[in-house]
Amino acid sequence: MTCEEVIAHLSSYLDHEMDAALAAEMQEHIAQCRNCRVVLDTTQRLIVLLHDEGRHIIPMGERSALFDRLQQAFLNRPPASDSNTTV
Repeated sequence: MTCEEVIAHLSSYLDHEMDAALAAEMQEHIAQCRNCRVVLDTTQRLIVLLHDEGRHIIPMGERSALFDRLQQAFLNRPPASDSNTTV
């Protein structure tokens, strides 16, 4: 699995809406890729923060736009110096 595939499936992964085999592939990639761990951790923290606020629900359209922006930022990131990164 590539970093781009992880980002493309991130929403389904976080919502537990993917089959076990694909989830296992993502977990294996994330365990080896620092950049994807950072993206996953940051996204999970953002969701917790928004949930804790209890007053802002991201509409589906905005949520998709947010993931699109995250994906573009991830794809346009400078090369990582971490040798474990897989692209």
